[in-house]
Amino acid sequence: MIYDVYGYGEPSLGDQPAQLAATLGVQWVQHESDYRGSYFAARPRTGTGKLRLQSNDLRDGDVEYFQEPDFPEYRYLLFLDKFDRPDELRSKLAALPHWRFLYRSVVE
Repeated sequence: MIYDVYGYGEPSLGDQPAQLAATLGVQWVQHESDYRGSYFAARPRTGTGKLRLQSNDLRDGDVEYFQEPDFPEYRYLLFLDKFDRPDELRSKLAALPHWRFLYRSVVE
Protein backbone atom coordinates (compact mmCIF):
# COMPACT_ATOMS: atom_id res chain seq x y z
CA MET A 1 0.00 0.00 0.00
CA ILE A 2 1.23 3.45 -0.91
CA TYR A 3 0.61 6.63 1.07
CA ASP A 4 1.55 10.00 -0.47
CA VAL A 5 1.52 13.38 1.27
CA TYR A 6 1.39 16.80 -0.43
CA GLY A 7 1.71 20.24 1.13
CA TYR A 8 0.24 23.67 0.43
CA GLY A 9 2.03 26.64 2.00
CA GLU A 10 -0.39 29.53 1.38
CA PRO A 11 -2.15 31.03 4.44
CA SER A 12 -5.65 30.17 3.16
CA LEU A 13 -7.00 27.29 1.08
CA GLY A 14 -9.15 29.67 -0.98
CA ASP A 15 -10.50 27.75 -3.98
CA GLN A 16 -8.03 24.88 -3.64
CA PRO A 17 -10.62 22.27 -2.60
CA ALA A 18 -12.55 22.99 -5.81
CA GLN A 19 -9.37 22.93 -7.93
CA LEU A 20 -8.27 19.65 -6.36
CA ALA A 21 -11.73 18.13 -6.88
CA ALA A 22 -11.73 19.10 -10.56
CA THR A 23 -8.14 17.93 -11.11
CA LEU A 24 -8.57 14.61 -9.32
CA GLY A 25 -12.17 13.93 -10.33
CA VAL A 26 -13.56 13.66 -6.80
CA GLN A 27 -16.27 15.26 -4.72
CA TRP A 28 -15.31 16.41 -1.23
CA VAL A 29 -17.37 15.76 1.88
CA GLN A 30 -16.61 18.09 4.76
CA HIS A 31 -16.15 16.55 8.21
CA GLU A 32 -15.46 17.77 11.74
CA SER A 33 -13.10 15.98 14.09
CA ASP A 34 -11.91 16.74 17.60
CA TYR A 35 -8.46 15.69 16.45
CA ARG A 36 -8.24 17.12 12.89
CA GLY A 37 -10.68 20.01 13.12
CA SER A 38 -12.56 20.74 9.91
CA TYR A 39 -11.32 18.63 6.99
CA PHE A 40 -12.38 17.27 3.61
CA ALA A 41 -12.49 13.62 2.54
CA ALA A 42 -13.15 11.97 -0.83
CA ARG A 43 -12.94 8.65 -2.64
CA PRO A 44 -12.31 8.19 -6.36
CA ARG A 45 -15.22 7.28 -8.62
CA THR A 46 -13.41 4.11 -9.67
CA GLY A 47 -10.64 2.06 -8.13
CA THR A 48 -9.39 2.16 -4.59
CA GLY A 49 -8.04 4.82 -2.30
CA LYS A 50 -9.10 7.78 -0.25
CA LEU A 51 -8.09 11.41 0.01
CA ARG A 52 -8.01 13.73 2.99
CA LEU A 53 -7.39 17.48 2.91
CA GLN A 54 -6.70 19.07 6.28
CA SER A 55 -4.75 21.68 8.16
CA ASN A 56 -1.22 20.81 9.21
CA ASP A 57 -1.64 23.00 12.30
CA LEU A 58 -3.50 20.96 14.91
CA ARG A 59 -2.61 23.20 17.86
CA ASP A 60 -4.65 22.88 21.00
CA GLY A 61 -4.76 26.22 22.74
CA ASP A 62 -1.23 27.61 23.00
CA VAL A 63 0.48 24.26 22.36
CA GLU A 64 1.83 24.05 18.80
CA TYR A 65 1.28 20.67 17.16
CA PHE A 66 1.73 19.78 13.49
CA GLN A 67 0.33 16.69 11.81
CA GLU A 68 3.59 16.64 9.82
CA PRO A 69 6.18 18.27 12.11
CA ASP A 70 8.96 17.93 9.51
CA PHE A 71 7.00 20.28 7.22
CA PRO A 72 5.73 23.19 9.37
CA GLU A 73 5.96 25.58 6.41
CA TYR A 74 3.00 23.82 4.76
CA ARG A 75 -0.27 25.07 6.22
CA TYR A 76 -2.42 22.40 4.56
CA LEU A 77 -1.85 18.76 3.74
CA LEU A 78 -3.32 16.43 1.16
CA PHE A 79 -3.11 12.72 1.99
CA LEU A 80 -3.55 10.14 -0.77
CA ASP A 81 -3.98 6.72 0.80
CA LYS A 82 -4.01 3.27 -0.79
CA PHE A 83 -4.44 4.25 -4.46
CA ASP A 84 -3.90 1.68 -7.21
CA ARG A 85 -1.96 4.13 -9.39
CA PRO A 86 -0.65 6.98 -7.21
CA ASP A 87 1.78 8.17 -9.88
CA GLU A 88 -1.17 9.07 -12.13
CA LEU A 89 -2.49 11.31 -9.36
CA ARG A 90 0.97 12.77 -8.86
CA SER A 91 1.05 13.71 -12.56
CA LYS A 92 -2.35 15.38 -12.26
CA LEU A 93 -1.33 17.29 -9.14
CA ALA A 94 1.73 18.63 -10.96
CA ALA A 95 -0.69 20.92 -12.82
CA LEU A 96 -1.43 22.72 -9.51
CA PRO A 97 1.71 24.81 -8.92
CA HIS A 98 1.22 25.52 -5.21
CA TRP A 99 1.00 21.87 -4.17
CA ARG A 100 4.29 20.15 -3.37
CA PHE A 101 4.91 16.44 -3.11
CA LEU A 102 6.37 15.88 0.37
CA TYR A 103 6.93 12.16 0.71
CA ARG A 104 5.74 8.63 0.01
CA SER A 105 5.40 5.74 2.45
CA VAL A 106 5.15 2.17 1.22
CA VAL A 107 3.65 -0.37 3.58
CA GLU A 108 3.69 -4.03 2.61
